[in-house]
Amino acid sequence: MSLSPNLDDDTKRMTLRNITQCIYLKESEANGCINDDIKLVASFLDDKDKETKTETLNALKAFTAVWKFKIKIQEYVPKIIETVTSNWDNNLQIAGLKLLNGLHIPDYTHTLLRTQLTNFMDILLTANTLTKIQVLKFLGTLIEKKDFLYDIMNCQAPADFLNLFQTSQPGNLLYEMLVLLERLSEGRQSPQYQSMQWDYNKNSLHEIIFGDNSRLSERLLALIVHPEEDVQTQACKVILSLKINKEESRISSGHTLGSEPSAYPLESTRQSQIANASLVDQPLVPTTESSSDTPHIENGGSFHPLVGTDETSGGSFHPLLGTDETGHSFSPLQRANHSFHPLPNVSVEGSDHVLEEPMGSFHSPPVAESEESDNSI
Repeated sequence: MSLSPNLDDDTKRMTLRNITQCIYLKESEANGCINDDIKLVASFLDDKDKETKTETLNALKAFTAVWKFKIKIQEYVPKIIETVTSNWDNNLQIAGLKLLNGLHIPDYTHTLLRTQLTNFMDILLTANTLTKIQVLKFLGTLIEKKDFLYDIMNCQAPADFLNLFQTSQPGNLLYEMLVLLERLSEGRQSPQYQSMQWDYNKNSLHEIIFGDNSRLSERLLALIVHPEEDVQTQACKVILSLKINKEESRISSGHTLGSEPSAYPLESTRQSQIANASLVDQPLVPTTESSSDTPHIENGGSFHPLVGTDETSGGSFHPLLGTDETGHSFSPLQRANHSFHPLPNVSVEGSDHVLEEPMGSFHSPPVAESEESDNSI
C-alpha cells in the first residue's frame, strides 16, 4: 500500500527492498497478497532507474516462493528478458537471470529468446563471474527444451570462446561451463537431433566446440588436474561423453554393405586345409552310422579312420612313428622318455600280444602261452 509511482527513487528502492525482505521472513503473510499486488510491483520494470529495476526483479524473485504467484509472474518473462539483455549492469543482469532460472519459460516466448541468444552469449563473455554462472544455468535450461539445441549450437561465438575453459578461471565458473558442455554433447547425440541434417555457420558454437579444428581437447586435459575435485570429475564426464559420442558416430557411419569381415573361411581355404591336414590336426569324429570300413566299439558307434590309417585292412591302424613297424607290438621311442597309454576297447587285428595296462607306464608285453592269439580286448 505504501508503494506508489509518485515516490522518489530512493523511497521506491527502499520500499521494494523492504517488500523483498518481508516475503522471505514472513512467507505465510505473503500468501495474503493478490495478483494486483504482483502487477503493481512488476510495473516498476519500466522505471528509468537501474537500481529500481534491480530491486523490482529481486522482489518478483521473492514472490516466486509462493507457488500461486509463479504463473502470474510468468506473464512478465518477455519484459524480464528485454530488461536483462538491454541493460549492461551486472547487478541488474544477475537479478533478472536468477528470476528467469526460477520460472517456467512459456512457449510463446521462444521466438523472442531465439533473437536474444546472441546477447546472452555476449553477456557470457563480458560479464563478471556471477553473471556468467547465471547465464550458463539459463542456457542449460534452454538446452533441455530440445527446440533450442540447434539454435544454441548455431549461435555465433567468438574465436576466444574456449578461453572460458582455461585453468585460470574460477572453479565455480569452470564447473558450470563443463555442465553446459556435457548437456550439449549429450543433446547432439539424441535420436531426435540426429534424425535431422543440420548446417552450422563457420563461427558457430558447434564448430568451435565440436568442429574438426577445435582445441577443446587440450583444455579438457588440462582441467583433469584442476585443484578442485568437482572440476576434475566434471571434466572426466565430458571427456567420456565426447569419446562415446565419437565412437557412436563412427559406428553409425563407418560400416557399409558388405564391409563386415566374414566369420567363415573361403571355400578355397577350407579345401586347402583339408588337403594339407595332418594326423595331429584331425580330431576323432564320432558318427552314428555303422560302416564296414570303420572299427566298431561297444556302444554301436564308430570312428572314421584318421588320416594315415589303413582303410583297406578292416580297421587296423598303421603303427605310429617311432614304434615297432612289425605291427605285432608297440615299442617306446628310443629318444623320448614319456609313456604311451593304449586306447581302451580298441580292437587291433594282426597283433600277437595285447596290452592290458590302462594307465600305467609302458611295460613289455607278456609272452603268449598258446599259439592262438586273442585279437579282441
